[in-house]
Amino acid sequence: MTRGFLRNITFYTTVLVFQLLIFNHLKIFDFITPFLYLIIFILYKTSHNKTILIILGFITGIIVDLSMQTYGCNTFATITICYLREWIEKYSFGVNSNLPLAMIKGTPLINRLTFFGLIILIHSLIYNSLIFFNIEVLGTIIFSTLTNSIVTFIIIWLISQLISNK
Repeated sequence: MTRGFLRNITFYTTVLVFQLLIFNHLKIFDFITPFLYLIIFILYKTSHNKTILIILGFITGIIVDLSMQTYGCNTFATITICYLREWIEKYSFGVNSNLPLAMIKGTPLINRLTFFGLIILIHSLIYNSLIFFNIEVLGTIIFSTLTNSIVTFIIIWLISQLISNK
């Protein structure tokens, strides 16, 4: 096994353990649950296989769903994000989307903010739409999506900055 593969497995396992043991039980203001595990899909290298990304999204989603008892909402949202990631990346970075680590180094800050924000916002919107699944609570869906997205964005942005500075 290569050193990079072991590092990726360690990172994936650590993030998933933190999500399951800490962030799933962390209820900020009794309704905000940050989704730390989205950092896995944000920092996934573009040179890797897209099929592996979707399988990784399914496995991650099903593990989080089983621990939170959310009946597949995380799995569906995560698989959708993994599928749409390439288009979100092209929209956010344009020409630089093909470069490895384009989202961390060498691009303007606004491009990285757009990429992180879109991934998190789309995931939260899909997740909350499936959790509530009622058009009558559209205001609650939007409010929950925005608050979860903001808190998740702040946490993921800080962690990604710590990782990229190494």
